Amino acid sequence: MLEYLCDTNVEGYETFEQSVRYATLDGLLPGRGITSIKYDADILDTGEEGSVPVVNWEQVCTETRGWDRVYFGYAKKWSKVPWIAYEEFIDKEEAERLFGAEIAGKITYTLGEDDDDPEEKGTGTGGRDDADNEQGGRKTALVYQIWDKSGGKVVRYISPAYHDGYLKVEDDPLGITGFYNCPRPLQFIEKSNDLLPTAMYKLYENQAKELNNLTRRLQKVVSALKVRGAYDGSLGNEIESILKEDDNALIPTDKASSLIGEGGLDKAIWFMPLQELMQVAEKLVAAREQCKRVIYEITGVSDIIRGQSVASETLGAQKIKESWGTMRLKRLQKEVQRYSRDMLRIMLEIAASKFSVETWAKATGLPFVTAQQKAQAQQIVQAQQIQAQQKAMMAQQQGMQPPPPQPPDPQIQQALAAPVWDDVLALLRDDIQRAYRIDIETNSTVDVEATEDQKQIGDFMNAMGQLLAGLNPMVESGTMPFEGAKELMLAVIRRFRFGTEVEEQFKNMQAPQGKGNPEADKLKAEMAQAQQDAKMQMAEMQQKAQMEQQSMQAEMQQKVMESKAEMQLEMAKLKAEKEAEKQQLIADLAAEKEKLMTQQRIEQMKANTQRDTELKKAAMAGAVQIEIAKIGAQAQAATASQESEREGAEKEGSDQMMAAVLETQAKLLATLAAPKVGTLSNGKQIRIETQV
Repeated sequence: MLEYLCDTNVEGYETFEQSVRYATLDGLLPGRGITSIKYDADILDTGEEGSVPVVNWEQVCTETRGWDRVYFGYAKKWSKVPWIAYEEFIDKEEAERLFGAEIAGKITYTLGEDDDDPEEKGTGTGGRDDADNEQGGRKTALVYQIWDKSGGKVVRYISPAYHDGYLKVEDDPLGITGFYNCPRPLQFIEKSNDLLPTAMYKLYENQAKELNNLTRRLQKVVSALKVRGAYDGSLGNEIESILKEDDNALIPTDKASSLIGEGGLDKAIWFMPLQELMQVAEKLVAAREQCKRVIYEITGVSDIIRGQSVASETLGAQKIKESWGTMRLKRLQKEVQRYSRDMLRIMLEIAASKFSVETWAKATGLPFVTAQQKAQAQQIVQAQQIQAQQKAMMAQQQGMQPPPPQPPDPQIQQALAAPVWDDVLALLRDDIQRAYRIDIETNSTVDVEATEDQKQIGDFMNAMGQLLAGLNPMVESGTMPFEGAKELMLAVIRRFRFGTEVEEQFKNMQAPQGKGNPEADKLKAEMAQAQQDAKMQMAEMQQKAQMEQQSMQAEMQQKVMESKAEMQLEMAKLKAEKEAEKQQLIADLAAEKEKLMTQQRIEQMKANTQRDTELKKAAMAGAVQIEIAKIGAQAQAATASQESEREGAEKEGSDQMMAAVLETQAKLLATLAAPKVGTLSNGKQIRIETQV
């Protein structure tokens, strides 16, 4: 994870190397380097109510802070610092993201973070009326981000451009051990009772001023060192012409007598004396070199100069100079390494507390599994075991050889053996466990140079070769036990600090086979045979116990299956009885219903028959009346036509008429009294008799 965070190759973010380099420059020049660690993420909100936001991308990155834009609460020790404030300039868009649109709208924004000169601003109120004079300017506001440790571990935001209180107050956003999102500042000059930074220039400020004065004086003296002089004017312009000629040039002169009288040309020219100026310049150069040596001694540059060598020097002298060349710088290197280590610790702690399991898996590429994946693998293995047991039981019941077990799936076995991400992250998030079991260090724990390292490796190889040459015969003869020789070799390896990996390999060394003391070999062989016999007995006992366990499991399963079959049979019988009772009840209900419907139909048919009878009686009575009326009419007609025969035939006509009436009535009564036959819905016929 740290390798990923140190080199994410994400545009727009500082790399770890850049942050350390900038902090080192600030530590060397103003005296204090500050780098903050922040957590940045791209969170997607699905917009659904109750849904969990999805983390699309998350990153732990570094940010270099200007040494003059970080403020600390008063304290003499770093552990006692009550608060840290970062000075930032943000625009309105960033303010809306941090504080919301309502608060961002109340902040006064100005053009540029360096508009501190009222004459340039035009108004002198923190803004500029004529915005056209500064094209491309970005309006920003000054905001202080205060990490308040003494006030309950909260982060407060305030601004001189906002007068309604805090812009925002939020609880500890990172949840790291030291609360602050930056390590102890990088300072190459440390003081035991003060955290104020001290620039390295302060150590040699007086010498630097002295060096400047010497350099200025030397420049003036050197500027005065010029070849100047005068010559005899009576010689005319010949001397001037001589001075202007090139090499090996001779000119004729008509002033030979004058030159001879003067005693030569050198007697006619007088140069300005420069010996005093040259002596002063030499003294100034010597004084300047002495001042530079003092500065070198203070800053440690002299150690680097001592590292320079010449070909005539011996190897020992060159080694001494090589070690001296970096001795004074090692303290500064260790401070940079300490600062880098603290940054890495904070970055890892933030990643452990903030990053999701998916981000850890993608960033590290480690073959770990999630709890859900491990649970699925366990379920698959259990299902395969149950299936294999069932097949073995079926084969045993059928008297067949049980099938061989299927080889386990390598992916499933790998998932079961792999650590679970939740357990790993739980360890990383536990402050106490992480402090006990995990440590991040730099290579400064082994404080050697490359050449020294190579020399130590050569010394180790020679020492190990001599040691093995002396121990091998002693181990073979049985004079020294193998474990003693191994411990002696481990003691030598620990002195050279090759790391735990090399030590583990030597710890896993096994004693040679077939060599050494015969009695010891015999005893060892007997012990090995006894162990083998014990293992075989143990294996037989385990196999027997396993067979008994399988037999007991088979019996138990058989009993369970029999009990299950009996239970199923009883349930089937009970179900059949209940079904029969249900069918009988349905049949009884149907019969009762049919009986009621039959009675209803019979009553209806009786009512219909009674009604028909009454109607027929009425019709018969009407017919009788009609017949009587007809007979009366005929009788009257017969009386009128056969008046003469009335007396003789009256009796006979009356008898016939009465006979006809009686016959008609008898037919009607027979029709009414005849039984009626009806058909029910179930196909049965019933006979209905009516008494008239």
